[in-house]
Amino acid sequence: MRTLITFLLSLAALFVTAQEVLKPEDAVRIALQQNHGIRLARLEAEVAATQNTPGQAGMLPTIDAAGSYSLDVSGTRQTFFSGEVREVDNADARVLDGAVRLNWTVFDGLAMFAAKDRLQALEQAGELQLRQQVEATVYDVLAAYFQLVQLRRGLAIEREVLGISRERLAIAEAGERIGTASGVAVVQARLDMSADSASVMDLVLNEATVAAQLNRLLGRDPATAVVLVPEVPANEVLDRAQLLERARQSNSAVLAARQQQIAADLRVKELRGAMLPQLDVFSNYGYTRATSAVGFLQSNRSLGPDLGARISIPLFDGGRLRTQRNVAALQQEQAAVRAEEVRLTVDESVLNAWNTHTTALQHVTLEEQQLVGARTQVDVALESYRLGMLTAVELRDVQVGYLEAEQRLLVARYEAKLSELQLKWLAGQLL
Repeated sequence: MRTLITFLLSLAALFVTAQEVLKPEDAVRIALQQNHGIRLARLEAEVAATQNTPGQAGMLPTIDAAGSYSLDVSGTRQTFFSGEVREVDNADARVLDGAVRLNWTVFDGLAMFAAKDRLQALEQAGELQLRQQVEATVYDVLAAYFQLVQLRRGLAIEREVLGISRERLAIAEAGERIGTASGVAVVQARLDMSADSASVMDLVLNEATVAAQLNRLLGRDPATAVVLVPEVPANEVLDRAQLLERARQSNSAVLAARQQQIAADLRVKELRGAMLPQLDVFSNYGYTRATSAVGFLQSNRSLGPDLGARISIPLFDGGRLRTQRNVAALQQEQAAVRAEEVRLTVDESVLNAWNTHTTALQHVTLEEQQLVGARTQVDVALESYRLGMLTAVELRDVQVGYLEAEQRLLVARYEAKLSELQLKWLAGQLL
């Protein structure tokens, strides 16, 4: 029976290789291109990058053009000291005005430079948020990928056990015909085969659910057929001290907390600069023409530039700037505390993940050793049952023990791979 199962699995493997196999690295590549969460996070990062300009920080001059035309037809009465009176109804007065104005803040207490540095820090923070989204998605993709591999391997084992149950039923039916087995043995064999069939159907449903989840993470139609590698790859050899050092230096959460701390520091500098004098230079080039039906001048025209400088010193604004600076100082302290908290949390997460990984690897070794004996036991038990040396209940116990050993090994390998991915994620090495 085992020879037949091995032959069928070999044929299935040959059929799979004839199709395009989706490797783990291929799944990650597709997710990086098509996952909707990554695409949205990438757009958010582009928003922060777009805002990081000298003009947004107030470092560049502003130039604007303005023009106006007014018509006044009010009644006018003018009385001069000489006694002359001029009175005109609907006196026509027209003014045409236009100018190009330039204004440039050349000093504002260095607030503009702090603002530019803060925008740079926010852009880097946006890039780190994108990286966090990418890492979380890659972890979810690989977790779903290896879970699907595990389910398909478990499904193959369940079907192998179902094949053993069919063979047991055939042996019981043959024994009933020749009088060496009772009808009760046949009934029990059918019940056990039905239970195994139900387990296969449950795994098929779970496999379809996880396959749809994987396709969604890849930004594809959930019904897309997925062909995967047959086994979860072997675990890599990791070093705890190296992982901890890399996590402190490269973990995206740690780096993001540092960037937020830098942005908070620069916000304080920016507000300090706003409390210092501000110097602006300005220049205008304008044209004005005014005509009047009554008055001293019939028309007046001016054309040309003017320029100058303006200084403003904040004296009192109701304490708003001081309040904003004090709030920024408190936020600066919060950012420092948060950065330290994140570092300690990452250290704790690395330690916990390492312990989980070590335990999972020990479970894998233990379950592999136990499975060797379980496989041998099921072969011997099936042959003994065929010869009438083993009862149906004893064969079923062996059969269930073999299935549980296989499933425990699959779970152990999957948990070991997940803990490895978790460690790489924490160390900033998942990508």
